[in-house]
Amino acid sequence: MKPRIGPFIFSLIAALLAVVFIWLTLKQTDFEVLKSAAGRANYFWFVLSMAISILSYWLRAARWKLLLGPIGYDIKVKSAFWAISLGYFANLTIPRSGEIARATSLYKMEKVPADKSIGTIVLERVIDLIFLGLFFVLTLLFNAETLISFFSFSNKPEFGKYGIALGILVLIFFVFLTFRKSLKGFSLYQKIEIFIKGIWEGFKSILHLKERFLFVLYSFGIWISYFLMTYLVIFAFPETSDFGMDEGFFLIVSGALGMILPAVGGLGYPYVMSIAFAAIYITQGQTAEEGRIVGNYFGLMLYFAQVISMLIFGFLAIFYIGKSNPKTIP
Repeated sequence: MKPRIGPFIFSLIAALLAVVFIWLTLKQTDFEVLKSAAGRANYFWFVLSMAISILSYWLRAARWKLLLGPIGYDIKVKSAFWAISLGYFANLTIPRSGEIARATSLYKMEKVPADKSIGTIVLERVIDLIFLGLFFVLTLLFNAETLISFFSFSNKPEFGKYGIALGILVLIFFVFLTFRKSLKGFSLYQKIEIFIKGIWEGFKSILHLKERFLFVLYSFGIWISYFLMTYLVIFAFPETSDFGMDEGFFLIVSGALGMILPAVGGLGYPYVMSIAFAAIYITQGQTAEEGRIVGNYFGLMLYFAQVISMLIFGFLAIFYIGKSNPKTIP
């Protein structure tokens, strides 16, 4: 059997990024300040944030049920809930592995083919991107100065490497078009083609939704939950309790960028939050260093609170899925 080089390289990069972010976070962490912040924090807001995160799992599960209905799969919301819980748990080890875990665990419980459920998961990611764009626009409208300060802390991306990657993809696409007829005879090509068709069938399920209003309601509910998961924690500390909705919009955008980074366990989040707070403090007439200090312990404590939620419900998901009686294939 040939080694799976692609996934290995991706996992290695994710692990290296995690190490880098751990080093950057620890480098700027004053553990006495962190201990002091932990001692005076109001943990009610952390517990409420954790509870809302679990609510977002349920909303996402209910929305997933709506997406799978038009392609012929009437699943239980609780099955989708535990599959999603396992997916978030898996993402703590290898970034983006949660999508595969979701699809395979749902197949075990509900016999939904993985390719079709992955198609709906891809569709979810597109919808999430639209909502992230909406929050970005809100941040731009209400907190543009802070957003500009945030991006000024980051190095400009090296567009050259992205250009090379795009060029390679274009080349592969034209080679594929040229030799497509010849490739059809290979069993691997046929399997890939069937798999892609399954993904496309799942993706276009949105065109046949019967309960569109409910779908939109669930989508807004998911992102309102994401907003509250971060925003409510600002009330846990006296030094951040006077932040308004505009800072809340900014924090969810910057926090989402931190979670998108392909580092194991989402470990880019605390460091990105420290930069976000530095930007907020600058726009409020204070120093970036003050903001980094506050953002560092805010990001670390919120990150660990959410990781605890993922671990608890991830282990419960493993138990539930392992004990579940799968549907029989008709």
